[in-house]
Amino acid sequence: MKFLIEIIEQSLESAVADYGVSDTWKSALGPSREKGQADVTLPCFVIAKELKRNPLEIASELAEKVNGEFHVSATGGYLNFKANAEWLVDKVLKWEKPSPNNQILIEHTSANPNGPFHVGRARNAILGDSLVRLHRLYGNKVRAEYYVDDMGKQVAVLAWALENLSK
Repeated sequence: MKFLIEIIEQSLESAVADYGVSDTWKSALGPSREKGQADVTLPCFVIAKELKRNPLEIASELAEKVNGEFHVSATGGYLNFKANAEWLVDKVLKWEKPSPNNQILIEHTSANPNGPFHVGRARNAILGDSLVRLHRLYGNKVRAEYYVDDMGKQVAVLAWALENLSK
């Protein structure tokens, strides 16, 4: 998200510079609270206050001026940016490759052997393995560890129960 905000900030700088306002707007640029509506949002209230103008007008004007690989819309004083998925994937895949000496250990899931393997634990396994694959795609040397949590008190209690209570 940080790199997306940086790209949007760069494309906004020249458009906002035309207004002659301070750079305080940069601190307002951030992830959108309405995820379905936008990835990044700029509330135009800071700029509008400085210019003593309507934030909706400023958002609409900026939406027309901003160029980039994202859909830009003005809604209620907010300038909303939604990244084009293909462009975003292309950007991520073209990032500078890391040093070949990077070694990463990703430890994930560690499900409780006495509890049910439910959708939450399945999600953790999927996320952990996806992180491993993304790091490998990126060029890192990755070791994945999936610890089966078979040590500890709960396993001792289970073993005792199986041996003593099944009679």
